[in-house]
Amino acid sequence: MNIELNAEQQRVVSIGKELAQDFATRAAEHDRDRSAPEENYEKLKESGLFGIAIPKEYGGLGVGFLGYSAFIIELAQGCASTANSYNMHANATGSIMQHPDIPTSTKKKIAKLAIEDGKLMCTSVSEPNSSSLLASAYTPSLEARKVEGGYTLHGKKAFCSMVESSDYVFLYAHPEGDPNLQASIGFLVPIDKGKAEGVTIHDVWDMHGMRATRSNTVEYDGTFVPDELMLHQTDEFLNDFIIRGANWSFGGFAAVYLGIGVGILNFASDFLTSRLAKGYAQPQAYHPDIRRRIGNIASELHAAELAMKYAAWHSDTHGAGIETFYAFIRAKNTIGQAVANTAKSATIACGASGLMKKVPLERMIRDAATAPIMPPNVDAAADQAGLLTMGLNPADVLPPLKSTETLVAPAVLI
Repeated sequence: MNIELNAEQQRVVSIGKELAQDFATRAAEHDRDRSAPEENYEKLKESGLFGIAIPKEYGGLGVGFLGYSAFIIELAQGCASTANSYNMHANATGSIMQHPDIPTSTKKKIAKLAIEDGKLMCTSVSEPNSSSLLASAYTPSLEARKVEGGYTLHGKKAFCSMVESSDYVFLYAHPEGDPNLQASIGFLVPIDKGKAEGVTIHDVWDMHGMRATRSNTVEYDGTFVPDELMLHQTDEFLNDFIIRGANWSFGGFAAVYLGIGVGILNFASDFLTSRLAKGYAQPQAYHPDIRRRIGNIASELHAAELAMKYAAWHSDTHGAGIETFYAFIRAKNTIGQAVANTAKSATIACGASGLMKKVPLERMIRDAATAPIMPPNVDAAADQAGLLTMGLNPADVLPPLKSTETLVAPAVLI
């Protein structure tokens, strides 16, 4: 296994570090106002990063998931909301480029939109009643109705990060009248920054953390999608999007939160090595309790980083499959636990002074709060890791909760 970054990957990571320093200067303002960091998205475009998840054969940077995850870890240390939102652009373009059922001609067209035309895209999968604990709750209820020349969309999507800043939305909808709950159609919807006909954005995102992601609810009432932007159709949504697309469906999120954890560790280290308690000549960092807490944080985050790098390497070298899913599910669980522990320990170590609004730790701790529940949450991730570790078949687990639909939902996969 070689997880060393090549020259192009290192170049992209260096850009990420520079952008993170700039983004950090405005992160508090966007958090306070829960405003979209439009200037950050523009800088990402100017830096040639709209093709970061696109292979070289389609004109992209071709840095693989290993290069992308290393980049987004750096970006998240500057402004986690920007990183978490921009991950949706990478999610959309990366998912589309690696999907075997999407025609090459369509991939080339979408790559051109992102790279040459500078179009920003986001992914929207969650719906108002989705649960990060129950994968079957992610099967789409948004309905796609066939009409002349394309489809119309009817229903709602929730937690749609960056949607008001995006030109297109990558989403799944359920074909009208299909009795299979997992039947889904992938679309690239021309959203025109939320101004497309039949689109209503409900401004509900006033959250504890990640405030600048603007992850609002979007209602579609007859929004038209032309046939050429119908990407593919599947009868197995869970396997198609979650198992086969584990890197983009949740691996990118995990890398963002790992970056937040690293940012908290770096802040706490600098903060504690520069503070002197009254009557003491040495900084507080020398206190044995502080040393132990920082040591535990560093150890957990290092293990989490290695888990992410392994999963990314496995994805790049072996492609999609159950083993790659297994690697990402372990990484997601490890990162969720490590970042939650990091936020708790850093709060204790830095004390009340670290929670002042004028210092970034308070914001980073709030941003880290969703690390254990970002899909799949740590309980669901541990459950699937346990099943696969013991060689059990996820399809043989107990049935899910009784469905409110006519048909019972499929067995929970994550």
